[in-house]
Amino acid sequence: MSMDATARSRDGAPAELLGRLTAAEQALIEQNRRLAVTYEHATVGIAETDAEGRRMRVNATACAITGRSREELAGGSIFDVMHPEDRDEDLRQYRRLIAGEIDRYSIEKRIVRKDGGVIWASVMCSAVRDGEGRFLYGVRIFQDITEAKRAADALAESEQRLAATYEHAGIAISEVDARGRLLRVNESTCAITGYAREELLQLTVFDVTHPDDRESDVDSYERQTAGAGHRYAVEKRLIRKDGRIIWVAVTSSTVRDGAGRFLYGIRVMRDITSGRHAQEALASSERRFRELLEALPAAVYTTDAEGRVTFYNQAAVELAGEAPDTSKPGSGAWGRLRLYRPDGAPLANDQSPMAVALRENRSVTGVEALAERADGTRIPFIAYPTPLRDEAGELVGAVNMLVDISERKQSEANQRMLLDELNHRVKNNMQMLHALLRTAERETQSAEARAVLADAGQRVGAMAAAQQVLYEAGNPITYRARDFLEGVCASARQAFTGNVSIEISQCPQDRLSNDTAMPLALILNELLTNAAKHGVTAGEGAIKVGLTKGLDSFELIVEDGGPGFDLGQARRRASGLGLVSGLARQLGGALTVERAPGARCRVQFIDRGARR
Repeated sequence: MSMDATARSRDGAPAELLGRLTAAEQALIEQNRRLAVTYEHATVGIAETDAEGRRMRVNATACAITGRSREELAGGSIFDVMHPEDRDEDLRQYRRLIAGEIDRYSIEKRIVRKDGGVIWASVMCSAVRDGEGRFLYGVRIFQDITEAKRAADALAESEQRLAATYEHAGIAISEVDARGRLLRVNESTCAITGYAREELLQLTVFDVTHPDDRESDVDSYERQTAGAGHRYAVEKRLIRKDGRIIWVAVTSSTVRDGAGRFLYGIRVMRDITSGRHAQEALASSERRFRELLEALPAAVYTTDAEGRVTFYNQAAVELAGEAPDTSKPGSGAWGRLRLYRPDGAPLANDQSPMAVALRENRSVTGVEALAERADGTRIPFIAYPTPLRDEAGELVGAVNMLVDISERKQSEANQRMLLDELNHRVKNNMQMLHALLRTAERETQSAEARAVLADAGQRVGAMAAAQQVLYEAGNPITYRARDFLEGVCASARQAFTGNVSIEISQCPQDRLSNDTAMPLALILNELLTNAAKHGVTAGEGAIKVGLTKGLDSFELIVEDGGPGFDLGQARRRASGLGLVSGLARQLGGALTVERAPGARCRVQFIDRGARR
C-alpha cells in the first residue's frame, strides 16, 4: 500500500475516503471535529448521563474539578461524588427532568473530591430528547464556585454584621431623603425619640425638631443636599413622642454617586440632655460665683500657675487704682502698683504674698502690706493667697483676697489716740493725788494721820508709776515686765530714808496683760516698803527684786538681808501683808515667805493674757 493510500485525515478518516466526499460533507466532519475539541477543553465540566444518572461521557475539566480520572468517572453515578447533605435535592430534581416535568434545573451543591476536599459547584442539568420527546441522555454542566461562594458568604456575613451593628449601635442612626423623610432608622433612634419604627418612617427629621431650632436645621440640610457641604453638626432640641424636650447632637452627612449626585443623607444623633444640663448648671454656678465675688467688699483675683491674672472683681480694680494686664505674669500685671512692707520698706514683686504662694505651692495667711497707687496714695491691706490644684494635685493657679484695712488702721489710730489721752489724764490725776497726799502728810500735826497719809501716798505713787508704764507702752493690751518693775521700784525708792538700794536681779522679756498692772504694783510696793522698814539695818542695805516665769505662771520675788519674819504672826500685826495676800488671790496666786537667810517673799500669780 502506498503512502497516499494509507494517509488519514486529522479526524481519523482515510485520506482516500475524504477525497471522495463532497465539500459540504468535509465541512461537516471538520465542524464535528472542532466541537469535540471544544467539548474536551471547555472551561466548565461537562458530563453526559443516562436515566439512572450514570456518566456516559465526561470532559477533561470534569476530571480536574472532581480530582478523578476519566476511567474512574466513566460509568459511575453523578450522585456518588456529591456531599450527602446535597444529594436528595439533586436526585429529586433529576428524576423530574427524566420524567419530563421540567426541561432543565440549576443547583449549587458540594462535591467531595477524590482527595477528600469539599468544593462548591454550580450545576446546570438539561435533557436531550428524541423527536417524540423521549429522554435520550442528560447533559450536566458544572463549574467550581468555591472561591466565589466563600467570598459571597463572607460578604453576606459582613453585611449581616454591619446590619446588626447599625441596628444595635448605641447611637441613633437614620437614613433620609432629600426632603428629610426618614427612610431607615435603628433601635437607638426609636429609643431617643420615643416613636416606633413604623411611626418614624412616616415623618421627617424636622417633624420631631423643636420649632425654635427647626429653621436653622432645615436651612443647613437644604444647603448640604444641594452640594454646599458634605457634613455639618448641630445641637438642637428634640420633642419626644411623650412631649418631653431633650437636647441632641446631630451630625449630618450625605452619600452621593460617582457623578456627585445626592443619593441619601445619614443623620447620626446622640442624647446630650444630661451633659447640656450639666453645662447649664456649671455656667449658672460660675455666674453666681462671679456675682458673689463682685459683691464682696474685698478685692479678689485669680491667676494661672505662671501668675497671669485670669479673673478679678471690681474691688480689685478700685484697690489697685487700675485694671490688671492679663498678659503679664506676677505683680507686674498691676503695672503702676508698688508694694511696701508695713514699715514702709519696698516689697519686691517676687516676695509678694501671691508670688510666695505660687512658688512654694502653699497658702500664705494674713500677711500685711501696703499698696501704693499711681497717684501716690497708699492702701494698707492683708493678703490671703491660696493655691488652686487640679484633681491630680498639680498647681494650676491661685486665688488671692486682699482686705483693705484702711478703716481699721484709722480706727486703731483713733483708739490709740483716745487711750493715750485717757492714760495721760489718769496719770496726771494720780500724780496730782499723790502730790496732795504728800502735802497733807507734811501739814498734819498728828503722827497717826501722818503715818496713814504716808502709806496712802506711797501706794498711790506705786499706782501712778504703773500707769506711767501703761501710758508709755502705747499698747492697749500689754506692757513690758521690765519697764514695769523699774518704774514701780523707782517710785517706792523715793519714799525710803537712808541709803537703801533696789536691784532688779532677773526679769524675762515677756509682756504682761494690763489687767495685772495695778494689783501687781500695789503688791510690789508693799513688799518693798516692808523690806525697807524691817529688813534693812540702820537705814542701809539692799533689796533684790526678781520676776521669773514658769510653765503656766509668774513669780515675783522680793529679798532683803534682815532677820526675816513669820508670815502668820506678821499678817496679824501688819495690814500691808494682808493686802498683799488679798491681791495675790485676786491674781490667782498666793504669798509665801522664806528665811534663807533674811526674808524672801514670793508671790506666785497667773497672767492669762501674757504675751512675749
